[in-house]
Amino acid sequence: MSANITNAQEQKFHFGLKVAPTVAWLKPDTKGLNKDGSKLGFTYGLMGESNFAPNYALTYGVQVTYRGGILKVDSLNLRTSYVLKYVELPIGIKMKTNEFNRYRYFGQFGLVPGLNLSAKTTTELGSITESNIESKAYVTDINMSMMIAVGTEYTISGSTTFLASLEFNNGFVDVLSKKNDNDPEFKAISNYVALNLGIMF
Repeated sequence: MSANITNAQEQKFHFGLKVAPTVAWLKPDTKGLNKDGSKLGFTYGLMGESNFAPNYALTYGVQVTYRGGILKVDSLNLRTSYVLKYVELPIGIKMKTNEFNRYRYFGQFGLVPGLNLSAKTTTELGSITESNIESKAYVTDINMSMMIAVGTEYTISGSTTFLASLEFNNGFVDVLSKKNDNDPEFKAISNYVALNLGIMF
């Protein structure tokens, strides 16, 4: 085994950068509210991991994520497209194989708490369209989701590694909110699939 690969395996702490294109959607949980499409988004931020046992690591980070989706209320002929921006603090466990020719493979799972920074909507009511509407009052401040990912790492040199993974992020709290008591109550959770690309040092 080369010294480069040994250094990558033995280093206890790794920190790096990530970017991830995503396909995001909102899953409705209210009768009469339907999913009507997905949105392309992205995530970027910092990531780190601490090896606490051979082939196991605690992962953490801070990232900005653009979520969203398209919902439709058939009874009102109302279609709303959401672009939701969050700052998130993912934390999880990574399970890794031994290295083979500079490659290792991993599975990862954890929780992703998030704080909403902004919400923009485009609404279509019949033939009337209103774009880029500030709608933060209609979105809950806190989101929580579960993530699961599978991927691979490649040791470039020393402790520097490139990684790529496919992630499914599944929300489990309602992201929609009522501004006034007489507003209709709609519920939906936020999901996305991401292709994570990153470099660790």
